[in-house]
Amino acid sequence: MTMSMAEPDSDIMNYLVRMVIPLKREFGRVLDVNEFLTSRPYAIEVIQQALLSKDERLREYAVYVQSKLFGPRASSHTDVQAPAAGAKAGAPAAARTAEPAPAPSPTDEELRAKMLDKYRAGLR
Repeated sequence: MTMSMAEPDSDIMNYLVRMVIPLKREFGRVLDVNEFLTSRPYAIEVIQQALLSKDERLREYAVYVQSKLFGPRASSHTDVQAPAAGAKAGAPAAARTAEPAPAPSPTDEELRAKMLDKYRAGLR
């Protein structure tokens, strides 16, 4: 599975580069950043290993990268969620408890208007 990162986030790249040396020192693992960004199984494997590290900084880097790449915003719609404890496997979808739909994200114009309002409010 390929992660779509046409323009990798510079913060993620920064943290990945910071992880190279500690992974090499502690685990003898050579971190291939390109492979990390294109191969989800490889990325998961590296993050899991980094989370087991004795080095606190390496663990912090792994948590950050994990949250950015695999956090709620990066989750795919094809992920299967486990049914609720009270729901049976054969129950129809309408009978299962539905989660509320997420609010639509604001448009660029709305975000720009909010930014300008904050800017004008700050001026004296």
